[in-house]
Amino acid sequence: RAAPTLLIAAAVAPLALAPPVHAGADAAAAVAPSFAPSFAIEHYRLDNGLEVILHRDPLVTTCVVHVWYHVGSKDEVAGRTGFAHLFEHLMFEGSRHVPEGQFDQLLEAAGGWNNGSTDTDRTNYYEQLPASSLALALWLEADRMAGLWDAMSQDVLDNQRDVVKNERRQSYENQPYGRAQLEVDAALWPEGHPYHHPTIGSMADLSAATLDDVEAFWRTWYRPSNATLVIAGGIDLDATRALVARYFGWMPRQDRPAGVTLDGPVTPRPGAVALQTTDQVQAPKVIVAWRTDAPYTEAATNLEVAAQLLGGGKTSRLYRRLVFEDRLASEVYAFQSDALLGGSLEIHAIARDGVTIEQVRDAIYEEVARLRDDGVAADELERATRVLEASRLGGLENLASRAEAIAEWAADTGDPDHLAEEQALLHAVTPTTLARVLPTWLADDAAVTILVRPEVAP
Repeated sequence: RAAPTLLIAAAVAPLALAPPVHAGADAAAAVAPSFAPSFAIEHYRLDNGLEVILHRDPLVTTCVVHVWYHVGSKDEVAGRTGFAHLFEHLMFEGSRHVPEGQFDQLLEAAGGWNNGSTDTDRTNYYEQLPASSLALALWLEADRMAGLWDAMSQDVLDNQRDVVKNERRQSYENQPYGRAQLEVDAALWPEGHPYHHPTIGSMADLSAATLDDVEAFWRTWYRPSNATLVIAGGIDLDATRALVARYFGWMPRQDRPAGVTLDGPVTPRPGAVALQTTDQVQAPKVIVAWRTDAPYTEAATNLEVAAQLLGGGKTSRLYRRLVFEDRLASEVYAFQSDALLGGSLEIHAIARDGVTIEQVRDAIYEEVARLRDDGVAADELERATRVLEASRLGGLENLASRAEAIAEWAADTGDPDHLAEEQALLHAVTPTTLARVLPTWLADDAAVTILVRPEVAP
């Protein structure tokens, strides 16, 4: 999960470094919060239900506009997967007053740029441009929110469907180890779970999509009451509120559609899964994955720290052993990713020449067991926690990332100024909390493992 920047002195309280942590009492193992941040945020809703979040940063002359639609691949129905991502493409193909191709051209002429992304839980669109041109971005976003279908046609759908199919081929079918990732994701979540199918959808579902299907999806999910608008940067608040009302306030109110939500606590996967496959690759690879808890929980945060300890760089446990000491792998890394219905912790490793993939797999399991069963010293934990904090903050020293973090917090927690709470969770991780969390979530019998071997030429 993202966190905003340290370099917004006008918006965040001054940095106060915490005292060093020393091994010993567990109470001392939690890294003290390094600052108590608070954002200058204005948060309100229009009468039609559009959520609006304004963040003024007087130190910049640009602005960022984010529009988040609260629909992702988890909200798709069986037989119609890939629609959320398909719309990420369709939304750039013209709208009521913006012919195809003009969206990008108008922004570029104003000195701006734009993009979009889709995941399991949401679809977002964003622009960055001079603050003096904010009205242009708002007009463009409002026009496609209300008038996308005026420019839609069978030809547009067919063209973008082909683009998405090609993207799937490049990202998975023809990507080294790409098909293995699809198998891991499907095994982590059982058939029928909203995360079982990939965000990009299946080829069969994309082929079967009709213009009526796509229109129904748009009319269900693309409405003001199901969207969050974030505007951040060197903006005048009074003028920005007036622009938002002008471009979005006229749209009628519709009830917010019921998205898929948690109907109970996330649990570890019941039972281990061992998979094997082949691919057109040069070296064998192993992926080991576990489910993780919903975001902003003690378990999810402890697992984020565990991923850093295991495979978060060249000083991590797995890298030291597999790459430097035993020379089993040419590459190894671990990460924990969040999603509203549950995340995942994954370890990826590529075997060196002359090393079997089973040797690499076994070494991974040994190192996970050592962390899970034997624990961690306070000084090692302190280093990992500080690396994560620096990555969160230092990695977001640009306005676009800050706006994205604000939008994400609002979508996931209802609080667009959630940094302090997120930091508190990180600094509450101790050897004791890790010892409590890891045996439950990183158990051997909750793991999905896949071994990928090079295809043998006929």
